Amino acid sequence: MGWNRSKAIHTPTKVVTPAAPSESAVRACAGFGLLIETRASHAPMHTRPTPAMLRAIEQAQTVLLTGPSGSGKSCLLRGLTHALSMRVDERTIHSADNTPSPGRSLIDLLDGSLNEKRSILSHAGLAEPRLWALSPPCLSEGERARFSLALAMSRAKAGDVLIVDELCTALDRISAYALARTIRRWANRSGITLIGASAHEDMESMLAPDLIIDLHTNAVRPSTGFIEQPIHIEPGTIDDYRQLAHLHYLADEPATRTLVLRAIRTTPTQGQLLAGVLVVSMPTLNASWRTRAWPGMFNTHSKAINARRLNAHLRTISRVIVEPRSRGLGVASALVRAYLHNPQTIATESIAAMGSACPFFERAGMTPYPLLPTPTDLRLIDAIEHEQHTLTDLTKPETINNPLIARELITWSKSRKLVGPGTHDRHTAQLLAPIAACRLLAQPRAYAHVHQQHAEGSNRDGTY
Repeated sequence: MGWNRSKAIHTPTKVVTPAAPSESAVRACAGFGLLIETRASHAPMHTRPTPAMLRAIEQAQTVLLTGPSGSGKSCLLRGLTHALSMRVDERTIHSADNTPSPGRSLIDLLDGSLNEKRSILSHAGLAEPRLWALSPPCLSEGERARFSLALAMSRAKAGDVLIVDELCTALDRISAYALARTIRRWANRSGITLIGASAHEDMESMLAPDLIIDLHTNAVRPSTGFIEQPIHIEPGTIDDYRQLAHLHYLADEPATRTLVLRAIRTTPTQGQLLAGVLVVSMPTLNASWRTRAWPGMFNTHSKAINARRLNAHLRTISRVIVEPRSRGLGVASALVRAYLHNPQTIATESIAAMGSACPFFERAGMTPYPLLPTPTDLRLIDAIEHEQHTLTDLTKPETINNPLIARELITWSKSRKLVGPGTHDRHTAQLLAPIAACRLLAQPRAYAHVHQQHAEGSNRDGTY
């Protein structure tokens, strides 16, 4: 008879917490067979990974923990952090969960050279230069999450492991796609193992990791692959440029434009969106660096011949703008490459203020030429150094109180045709100082390209 058999006793599950339980908390949990136990210090819960899981992770470059919220992703990440840190090898475990100091700018908080810092910020989805001078409290929630990621990335070295909880969770899905692509590319190039966790079902198709740990099905499996968000280059209009013009550091609209190309990105959530734009313009008459790219072509003894050849054989890529949510996807290079494939003239040039940090012209096949300081630039720099100041001091109003610097700044501005002839007061110098600082502190590069089919088909008549 089963009626007189003793029943198994099921001990209530304990919920360990550092908080002192109230009567309401005890009542709320007791009805579900839960008892609250208070402990003075309580380490976050973690789930110990299995040996098979660790072996699979060892063979992967990118790993994604997926599953619905509450499925244990964060607990497993903590377990993985503990297990991997116990290994005897030399690698370091980095977690993108640090709260950086509020008193310093983003670019000052990162490790590495200036170009390395800018590259890391771009790979972490913070390619907007206006953000680089801000401190973390000035950022939005999504930007702070990306900066915590950038901070960990800047400290990781080849062979290390980077662990990211809530990967791309705080981002809209269009931005999340771009960040997933750039961080995976960065991890592969840097030789760093990336382990991320996300509850978003689309992260697998965005990141395309080597290994999926699915906590919903308890499966450890390969990724099903990457779902492309194709980018198509097509002719555009000046209205396409104007939609994105506010994102460019040059506010003025390019003059004498001859062509506009646009990049259209197809997304699963918003369909087609304008991802970038390229504007081609007529060249300026004077550019000293052209003698290095095309010696003897545009610097003959005759100004009339020079102008005629410039108009017939040269065009300038005057603007390349990429919409922020599509940065890191190769849009800029794709636009330049598309134009160079079928250019309006045999020769193409461009000048980029951020050429050293964002070498997309080089990736598209153009040849870089560092711009050397002009004699007028050197004269102003010499005056600043003579007065024991630096170029960054030009951003400080008190520097213009120096009569020599103020005078040389006016001379520099006249040479640059920023002001006309005549006498200018110190107030004008104060307005010109930040312009000079930006021009002289930047490391612009000029770029040149010759279309081979045009060159091979030329009649070599002294032009091309």
